[in-house]
Amino acid sequence: MSADLSHARKTVFGVVCGAHFFNHFQSTMLGVLYPVMMKDLGIGFVAIGSITAAYNLVGSLLQGFSGFVVPYVRRGVLLGAGNVLLGLSVCATGFASSLYQILTVRFLGGIGSSPQHPIGSSILASHFEKARGRTLALHSASGQFGALVAPILAALLLAYVSWRAVFWIVGVLTFIVGLACFFLTDHSQPAASAARGGQKARPGWDAYKKCLQNKNLMVLSLVLMVGAAGRGQGINETYLIPHFVNDFQIDVTYAAFLFMLIQIGSFLGPFLWGWVSDRWNRILTIQTSLLLSGLSNLWLAWQGHVSLLLLANLVFYGAVVHSRQTLTQALLSDIVEPDLLDAAFSLYFLIGFISIPFWTIATGWIMSHYGFSIAFTLISSSYIAAMIIMLFLRAPAVQRS
Repeated sequence: MSADLSHARKTVFGVVCGAHFFNHFQSTMLGVLYPVMMKDLGIGFVAIGSITAAYNLVGSLLQGFSGFVVPYVRRGVLLGAGNVLLGLSVCATGFASSLYQILTVRFLGGIGSSPQHPIGSSILASHFEKARGRTLALHSASGQFGALVAPILAALLLAYVSWRAVFWIVGVLTFIVGLACFFLTDHSQPAASAARGGQKARPGWDAYKKCLQNKNLMVLSLVLMVGAAGRGQGINETYLIPHFVNDFQIDVTYAAFLFMLIQIGSFLGPFLWGWVSDRWNRILTIQTSLLLSGLSNLWLAWQGHVSLLLLANLVFYGAVVHSRQTLTQALLSDIVEPDLLDAAFSLYFLIGFISIPFWTIATGWIMSHYGFSIAFTLISSSYIAAMIIMLFLRAPAVQRS
């Protein structure tokens, strides 16, 4: 029985992380495809910012409702339906011939992507109670690995096929992974089982009300919200490769390589920061990562050409700005009761991701009018604001041996 349970957990882990991989892959590859699409369709920075914003806005809003649905619909079904819809929308993007058509299909893609973070994190947190920190870090790393390989693989595909064919290929693969999610065994349903406990919150509004009363949870959600870049599927993926191509006057393959350096940092960074937080105060670890995120943004903002300093900056930038989500999720799992995990992750991702569309559009507008340096200087200040918000967190400073 224990062997069967172990095998089932490995399957759950593999499928959920596989879905997360393609979730980030299909989003990050847009940075490579945008320069070609901009020329082909005659669109600018504000337009591509609007595409990303439409995708993220609906996805962020719907994340806030997953806790209501989970007690009544199996989580594997929710995750599978979302990824199937995402795969279909990615395929449809390859057929789009205007900005409005792309906005429509990316909007549908945002609906499909919405279950991945709250549902995927909740599934893993409930299946791996004794290793939540490591499991959630690996879940995050699977998405970052998708973002890591997406630029270079998309650039290589562009050498052989059109940008439309790239969407079709990735869309089909995402669709197949979505189908696999339907077969996940999910016997652990914290929100649903909580209804039977006298002292535990019932599914639906009661669980959400209890989470809303948790000040530490609200603080962590706001910290994720305020920091501009680093949550994935936003500013970095939309603007950095076009910035490299247009401002550094390099080809898209070289730009994809530069962006891949950020993804290398973002892939390795969460493991390093997770190791530090396990052996040090989690709160001080988050504060340190926020400070370094602000400094790395400011450093990147004023890099004027390709150099060894830029290469080092990109790796360091990726390692620090992408650490915030992993660190705050680990602390969230420490401070929230197990029966509230579905509602807690739902609210956390809703609040934390809701600002992505606004940051994305604002950054595109500032870049169009004042340039990349001013835009990313403004972004760097957002991490200082997040550090100030962290001062209101009153969770105990958990030490790990």
